[in-house]
Amino acid sequence: MSVQSSFGPEAPRRTFTPYVLLYVLAAVLAGGYLVFIGMKPDLVAAWKAGAPAGGDNAAIAETQRHVERALADIEPVKESLGQMQMEVATIKASVDEGAQRDRAIMEKMEAIERTAVEAHERATAVTAPKVAAAEPAKQKSIETGSIDKKAEAPKAAPPPVGVLLATGPSLDSLRLSWTILNDRQPEAVRSLNARYVVSGSGAKRTYGLVAGPLNTVADAKAICKDITAQGMACEVSQFRGNTF
Repeated sequence: MSVQSSFGPEAPRRTFTPYVLLYVLAAVLAGGYLVFIGMKPDLVAAWKAGAPAGGDNAAIAETQRHVERALADIEPVKESLGQMQMEVATIKASVDEGAQRDRAIMEKMEAIERTAVEAHERATAVTAPKVAAAEPAKQKSIETGSIDKKAEAPKAAPPPVGVLLATGPSLDSLRLSWTILNDRQPEAVRSLNARYVVSGSGAKRTYGLVAGPLNTVADAKAICKDITAQGMACEVSQFRGNTF
């Protein structure tokens, strides 16, 4: 005879309780997350980097705006530089034109000097026999007490010679160049007078510094040789222009 418990029949034991089901669900979700990370790691990295990417784009856009503003500020400077280059080219062309004109004048002056020397030599060669023939007659006239007076023809004065020492856009620049020359080459320019010449008009006007006067073109070339040896500009020119 079996003995039954006084508390009645034993209740069956449940395996899937709510806690067990919750743990199972959490395990499934964790496993799915690990599988997702293992299969698509690039998507997870992109999701994590999403917030900083927006900040980087904003910084790039701000940098681009700064660069555009800087380029806009540079454009007027480039235009000003282009205009200055055009003005410098115009001044250089005017200076070159004046230098060519002065060289042409110097060549003409040298030709005139050579012609004058040759004419003087020819005149001397022609008049020498006449003077020798007239010497006895002159002695005779002195013995008789008569004096022959001979009028000499005045000689044509050669054009004044000078040196072109500097060119500039204003008289102040020429004064500065003259001061520097007196400091560096006092022996060469001490006895010379400074004048200025003007070429061109309006925006193309340039000024040239001329010093002189000198006796011959050879003297001017000698002075230019000393001055150019010191690295300064010098050209033979006609001594002309206005005083400072």
